Amino acid sequence: MKKVGSFLSDNVALLGFIAVFIIGCILSSTFYTAENIGNVLRSASIMGIVSIGMTFVILCGSIDLSVSSVFALSGYFFIVLAPVSPILAILVPIAVGAAVGLLNGLLVTKMSIPAFVGTLASMLFVRGLVLMLTKEVTVKGQNMPEALQFIGRGSLGSGDFLNAISFPLILFIALIILTSWILKKRSLGRAMYIVGGNAEAAKMMGVSVHGTMFAAHTICGLMAGVAGIVFASRVGSATPLAGTGYEMYAIAAVVIGGASLEGGIGKMSGTLFGALIMGSFTNIFSLQKFIDPVWQNAIIGIILLVVVVLQSLAHMRVHKIKTAKADTQKSAS
Repeated sequence: MKKVGSFLSDNVALLGFIAVFIIGCILSSTFYTAENIGNVLRSASIMGIVSIGMTFVILCGSIDLSVSSVFALSGYFFIVLAPVSPILAILVPIAVGAAVGLLNGLLVTKMSIPAFVGTLASMLFVRGLVLMLTKEVTVKGQNMPEALQFIGRGSLGSGDFLNAISFPLILFIALIILTSWILKKRSLGRAMYIVGGNAEAAKMMGVSVHGTMFAAHTICGLMAGVAGIVFASRVGSATPLAGTGYEMYAIAAVVIGGASLEGGIGKMSGTLFGALIMGSFTNIFSLQKFIDPVWQNAIIGIILLVVVVLQSLAHMRVHKIKTAKADTQKSAS
């Protein structure tokens, strides 16, 4: 029973995804078709890539609200540079995303600006830059090489099953595996857990808090840049409002995946299923006919609030248990 309880507590996001999938199948027969599942996985993968970067900053006890604007800016550079050079079309947007992330890290660490305020300022600045560059109109891709089109539209084959396994999904899974390895096996990953758990203790242990924060925000910006490329490749254009609201969806995916906004708790497998839950949930709302789709964000907000409250209660319970054990040990001594 203990093993079952441990499995359930460690895989809440997986169980949540299974529940959402079953609900989708019940509400609409279209939901479980190969074509629709392929669309869900493709959309969830793009948002999931943004969520991977958000996982890093949340693990450190920080936040990044600029990812949606970086997403749009990277997509713009991809569309503009695609006819010029496929290499530049990929490298420049990623570099731009990493640069914005580095700027956010500078604001949060060196200038001691609260992450919410600093990244909010970055979000507004970058979004304004996108509006100026696009002149508030959609910029359509011209003469995009097939290799660049494949990034957002490609799949393993033309059959129903193979078509559902898209390149964005493969890229998302590959990044999940890579970042999971970083968090579990590399010193940078362990440092992020330590910094998020207790920054002061991290300093005493010789961990570079500022360096870890820099790395987390840079990775977050880089991932938003990658996601922007995939999205722009998929739609074949750059829109001035692309990615609007993605910062909140990414945060929701990470938190639903089991990460704590206080930092120090979370894993990439949780983010994987959190992104799939968000993608499935959005798709279900567009297919079902019982609830007006305008309620989608409200219900997502309620779910997120419930998850955060449950996390808070769980942390309070753990704290009480630790305090009780400490008091017992003191009394015994």
